[in-house]
Amino acid sequence: MDFGFELEQFGKHFVIHFKKNTPGWKRFVSELTNDRVILDIKNAKKMIEINGDSVVYEVYHLWKSIDQIKHIHEKTGLACDITFLNFGVFSPSGDGELFLTYGHIHEKPMGEAYTILKNDCFFVLADYHSHRTYIIRLDEGDSILVHPKYLHRIVSFKKDCLAVGFTPSKTGHNYDVVRNKGFPFHIFFKNRKLDIVKNKKYKNGKFKLIKKTTCKINPVKLFEKDPKKLKDILENPEKYKNLYFIGK
Repeated sequence: MDFGFELEQFGKHFVIHFKKNTPGWKRFVSELTNDRVILDIKNAKKMIEINGDSVVYEVYHLWKSIDQIKHIHEKTGLACDITFLNFGVFSPSGDGELFLTYGHIHEKPMGEAYTILKNDCFFVLADYHSHRTYIIRLDEGDSILVHPKYLHRIVSFKKDCLAVGFTPSKTGHNYDVVRNKGFPFHIFFKNRKLDIVKNKKYKNGKFKLIKKTTCKINPVKLFEKDPKKLKDILENPEKYKNLYFIGK
């Protein structure tokens, strides 16, 4: 499917060029630090002092600009957004907490589908009630269906990452559950190794690292060929629970 952009690669990083003016927004290190959705606040502040504020990730609303996607949105109410997550750590050194998206849970009991379009990442799911957390490695081309019981966010790994997400516009995104609290577990990069750090603000919860997962549908193809079916899957997660990632 043509999402209306081209990528220009520069080592671990890339630049995205849209063919049409596409509305979007950016989150900076300062916002994620001030809202305390990361753990390494001290080093993140040092990073800003030394290097200045910088963009952690960007979100673009393709359903507002790309003709084919706008048409699908008008027929189904499905939103299609691109998330461009920069690779980096919240520290002036090479070690620290890996760049991440803010994270959220849905306001309505509806699902969300993600496909990784470029490079790889970690996808973090945290059960809202038990705090049981799943840290899932997603490679380029992998997809996942997120059940509404999970807080979820993307964490960078080795290179910039580009992901496309689909969810009904009426789903709603609740960021307040993450603000001033973060997730039960956060991912750090120390001495060239990953370090999963427990967030002391959560008293209970365990994590499981999953190196590979499979999705029974291809959200991109379904969005293009049968968007009404994708809408039904996302609006009725209990009906299609076998398609969603449900941790054990």
